[in-house]
Order: sequence, then C-alpha cells, then structure tokens
Amino acid sequence: MPLSLQDLLALDVPAHLATIDPAGYPRITPIWFIFEDGAFYMSSLTGKRHLRDLARDARASIRVDAEEREAVDGVRANAQAGARGIVDLRRDGVAEWTRRITLKYVTGPSGLSRANMRAAQDRILIVLRPERIEYLST
Repeated sequence: MPLSLQDLLALDVPAHLATIDPAGYPRITPIWFIFEDGAFYMSSLTGKRHLRDLARDARASIRVDAEEREAVDGVRANAQAGARGIVDLRRDGVAEWTRRITLKYVTGPSGLSRANMRAAQDRILIVLRPERIEYLST
C-alpha cells in the first residue's frame, strides 16, 4: 500500500536540503527534520556551510523519499515529496525543536541522552515554509 504524504513525512528518514553555494551551484545536505503546521523544521550546528549559504541566499529546496526494500515484479514501491521556499533562520532558544527532532530519529534512553547532548550545542533552527509540496507515490 502506498504511503500518504503525512506518513512519508513522519518517517525517521533524513531529508535532503538544497542550498545555493557561493558559486551558484546547489549544495545538498542530509538533515533530520519535523514537518508541522505546514513547515519543515531542521536544526543545525552554527558555522555549517549550508547555514552560511542560507544566510546569504534564503532560497532552498527540500526532498524526502522512501523506498521499499523488496521489489515486486521488478518494481520497488517508493514515495517522494519535494518543496521549495524561503528559509527563516533563528536560534533554537531553549532547544525545544532540537530535542523534538532528535527524538523523532533516536528513541528510548539513548534518544534522551542524544537529545540533551544536541540541545547543549550552539544550534540554529531552519524553518522552511514551502510554497507548495509536490508528492509522488508509486
């Protein structure tokens, strides 16, 4: 059964964030995210190249995809979502988003430990409110 858009965006698979480097070429960065209230929320360490790209040019694209491990009649079912828009960069204050994003990907006691470790780092929240989301499921 194909995944719905909501199910795809709820999976613990990384997104691929595309930014524009100083020479005008795309830079692709795998990144953890949460999709909520029509926006993608991501957290990143300060000083990362993709953050410098976004500070210079706030245009970005994001892609999320998942593919079944087994092929049926030579076809591996997949779902993919893509979006683009202008990014808002902000401090993650009390690290609420960093904790939530981490716990989506790392569960249990090790998730709590990892979330606290990441929350103690100097991180920037990346918020992408897409113009629209393109979705394909086969």
